[in-house]
Amino acid sequence: MSESKLERLVKMINQIALNMSANGTDAVVADQVAHHLEKFWSPPMKQLITESSSDADIGLTPLAHLAVQDLLVMQKAKRA
Repeated sequence: MSESKLERLVKMINQIALNMSANGTDAVVADQVAHHLEKFWSPPMKQLITESSSDADIGLTPLAHLAVQDLLVMQKAKRA
């Protein structure tokens, strides 16, 4: 069975967070990951991950979850 779009996005964001985890504190890394997602992910990708992150556990690591929360804040600020 192939992975769903959401599962692929979760896997990708977890890998990005892991790769950046040596860059500082969790807050710093989460901010860096959120900026990476904002810059390189398409709007549908960002929408799917932010809408799904509030659901039951989707498999995000704690650091990746922080990054998605930061991404949500960034997106709300852009809309304001």
